[in-house]
Amino acid sequence: MHAGTNELERSVRPARRFCLLAAAAAMACAPGAIAQTAGDVLGPAAVVPLSAEQPPARIFVDPPVAASLAEGLAVIQYRAENLRIVPVFGQAALAVSPRIGHVHVTVDDLTWDWAGVSGDPLIIQYLPPGPHRVLLELVNANHHVLDERAVEFVVPDVGQRSRPAPLAVTAAAAQPPAKIVVDPPMPEPLARGVVFMQYRAENLQIVSVFGPAALAVSPRIGHVHVTVDDLPWHWADASGDPLIIQNLPPGPHRVLVELVDANHHALDQRMVELAIPDVGQRSRPTTQAGRR
Repeated sequence: MHAGTNELERSVRPARRFCLLAAAAAMACAPGAIAQTAGDVLGPAAVVPLSAEQPPARIFVDPPVAASLAEGLAVIQYRAENLRIVPVFGQAALAVSPRIGHVHVTVDDLTWDWAGVSGDPLIIQYLPPGPHRVLLELVNANHHVLDERAVEFVVPDVGQRSRPAPLAVTAAAAQPPAKIVVDPPMPEPLARGVVFMQYRAENLQIVSVFGPAALAVSPRIGHVHVTVDDLPWHWADASGDPLIIQNLPPGPHRVLVELVDANHHALDQRMVELAIPDVGQRSRPTTQAGRR
C-alpha cells in the first residue's frame, strides 16, 4: 500500500507542477500585472466628477519620430496627464471635471501659434533643413498655460522637395471628386485677434490615418494641410475641428487650407484672406511657474 501511494505521488507530481506553472503564468499575464490599466493611462473616467482638488496638469513630448525625420518630416507625439484634450473653450469650461484643455504649438521664433485640440501627433512638413524648435504649451479651456515642453531637432537636407499639385490622381479616383469648404474667420474672435475658421470636406472623411495602403480605403479618407502666409512649411490637421490661430501680427494674412489624401497628395484647396485688427499689446500667458 505504501509503495502504491509513492507511485501515485510520483505520477501526480508532474501534473501538479504543470498546474502551478500555468497558474503563475496566468497571474503574470493578468491585467495590471505587467502593464498599466486603462485608468492609469487615461486618468479618471470622464463621467465621474473629481471631488478633490485635481493634481497639476502635465504634458509629455517625444522627440520627432526618427524614421520620418530622416525624410524631412517632423512627426511629434505628445500626451497630457490630468487633462483631457478636447475642442471645448471658454470661461465656463474651466469648471469642468476632470479638467479639459488643448495645446498651443509654436515653431521656432514665430510670434503666433496654433491650437491642437485632437491629441493626435503633430505633423509638420517642408521645414527648411537645419535646427528647429517646437514649443508645446498645455493650456486650459480658456487658453491659460498649465505646462509646456519644447523639443529641438535638426531637419536633414534631403534635397529638393516639391509639393504635390492639387487634384493629383489617386487610387480612389473612381469616387466623386473630394472638395473642401472653408468658412471665413468668425467675426467675434477675429475682432480679438484670433483666427477661428470652420471647414468641412465633401466626398472624403477626415481621419488621422496615413500611408500608401490607406489610399485604397473607401469611402476616401484624408486630412488637411494648413499654410500661413508665405511660410515654406505647413502643418497637418486630421481632427476636422475648427482651425485656431492666435497672436498673428496686425495686418493682412493668407491661410491656405489644402485637402489631401492619406498619403499627403493634394485633392482640393481654398485660400482665405483676412486682416488682423490692431487690438493693442497682447502678452502671451505665462505658465503657473512663470516660464515661457
